[in-house]
Amino acid sequence: MIIQYFFSFDDGLDLSYDVNVNRRFSIHADYSHAPEWTRLTNNQCKNCPLDKKVYTHCPAALDLDKVIQDFQRFSALTKVNVRVVTAEREYVKRVTLEEGVRALMGLIMATSACPVFCDLKPNARNHLPFASREESMLRLASVYLMKQYFIWREGGVPDWELKGLIKEHAELQLVNHAFWQRVMAAFKSDANSKALLSFFTVSASISTSLDSQLAKMKNVFFTSVE
Repeated sequence: MIIQYFFSFDDGLDLSYDVNVNRRFSIHADYSHAPEWTRLTNNQCKNCPLDKKVYTHCPAALDLDKVIQDFQRFSALTKVNVRVVTAEREYVKRVTLEEGVRALMGLIMATSACPVFCDLKPNARNHLPFASREESMLRLASVYLMKQYFIWREGGVPDWELKGLIKEHAELQLVNHAFWQRVMAAFKSDANSKALLSFFTVSASISTSLDSQLAKMKNVFFTSVE
């Protein structure tokens, strides 16, 4: 399953990326020529479960390297036309580069071999670029609750209170912060760093105030009658 991103700049520059949602990562591949910033021990996430004796490089960093290299010279406020092509439909929007890069980075990280990001893969399979905060919250909660349904069907103990979702995003918050430190140390990039900071902000809001975030959506399901 391939999802394509096309960036068209006003000066005529075009950049494109094909993201294989089902790609695999090999620990036996030759990463000797990979950039230093992608090494696992370079600003390694505090909650990283990977063994540095087995993994020499961070899978998510390797996947993100080309995107970060390409966009490091641009301002986050640069206007760009972005077209996203999935198997089912296309999305087209004129956005700031920060928003476009954030959507692409989010897809790449969610489908990487990083164990912390693995919980986001179901969301990535139904990728929705440029989602609003409400749309993102609805998708995250819905996918998590569907997973709990299957756990219940298999005889397990479901988490209907979404406590696990809060924990997941606390873990993601640590990863996003570490990635921001990696990128800033290597590139000092405006567009990339702000895109990563926005991930950190979303994870932080979910891990600290999920109940209040969901409460704002209550009227989507229940209409009060006076």
